Amino acid sequence: MSKKMVCFCQDLTDADIVRAIKEGYDHLETLKRFTGAFMGPCQGKMCAANVVKLYAETTGHPVEDLRIPTMRPPVEPISLGSLAPEKGGDDDA
Repeated sequence: MSKKMVCFCQDLTDADIVRAIKEGYDHLETLKRFTGAFMGPCQGKMCAANVVKLYAETTGHPVEDLRIPTMRPPVEPISLGSLAPEKGGDDDA
């Protein structure tokens, strides 16, 4: 089996997901917490479909019966500049 990237943000391959499921993380929410899928900068926008499809294939659950795990803020990307401190001001205080 060749490696296929499932989640680029968290650097997860199909083998990582299948291994986690076989180790007992066989619910999408626990799989999310264990692997970090859905938790990268894209908040699952890029990997959700891949992870859910692979989960369905591995566990035998129909895709249409599965819910994508809860996505929590920041759902929208935040620019690095908005996190930087303001320039100027007194740093001597």
